[in-house]
Amino acid sequence: MKHSNYNILLISLTIFLSFTFTKTSLSKQENYSVFAKLPLLGEIEVQNIKTDLTIIDDKIKYSYYVSPTKLVDFFDEKISSGFILGKLENNNIITEKYFFKTEKEDFKREIQFQYLDGSINKIIIEPNYDISKISNVTKLMIKESIDPVSMFYLITNFNYIKKCNKTIKVYDGKRRYNLILSNPIENDLSYSCTLTHQKIAGYKPEKIKENKLYVSVLRFIISDNNSYIFSEVSLRNNNTDLIIRKN
Repeated sequence: MKHSNYNILLISLTIFLSFTFTKTSLSKQENYSVFAKLPLLGEIEVQNIKTDLTIIDDKIKYSYYVSPTKLVDFFDEKISSGFILGKLENNNIITEKYFFKTEKEDFKREIQFQYLDGSINKIIIEPNYDISKISNVTKLMIKESIDPVSMFYLITNFNYIKKCNKTIKVYDGKRRYNLILSNPIENDLSYSCTLTHQKIAGYKPEKIKENKLYVSVLRFIISDNNSYIFSEVSLRNNNTDLIIRKN
């Protein structure tokens, strides 16, 4: 009888420990198409974006890969890839490390950020940008910002953007800008925010003085399981309107 009770206790303890120490995990891949809105030509697909999200308990790795479509030969032909490491807290990501690399023919640039307590603390850029003709990005501006990969994760995550009442401060190693979410609109099929792109620093002084805002729409649609999923957003890069759509 004692032996039987011991076996039951051992089995119960094994089951308890398995639940206690089993890691919860999630892995998800997404694909996006990037369209350039060009005069006379309309929308032309110019890039593909692939993302890979891995979450184990509260730890997250989010990888990001951008490649040209080769449908046109006049658009940016760089191949870009990168990742962030961090943790999740209340639908927000606390980034701990950022790495980004761009390559084109015989040129390569790598950018690394180390975060401390959720703020950018250390920056490595090889080779450095020429910043002699652009406005200064201060240490405070950098400290209060996140990197572009973290930004992309957040704007495609409905649980983060819902209510459309956030300002996402972004630093990419050269430029510092804000993405301001406002004006939520909800109907039976979709949910959208107004997205305002505001240049803060790292641009030519006349561009900062001009203070021209780029306003677009960030849109989510209802999925088959009745939840909102990212649909599309328009951003601006080097005076070209880019539309990112989920495939």
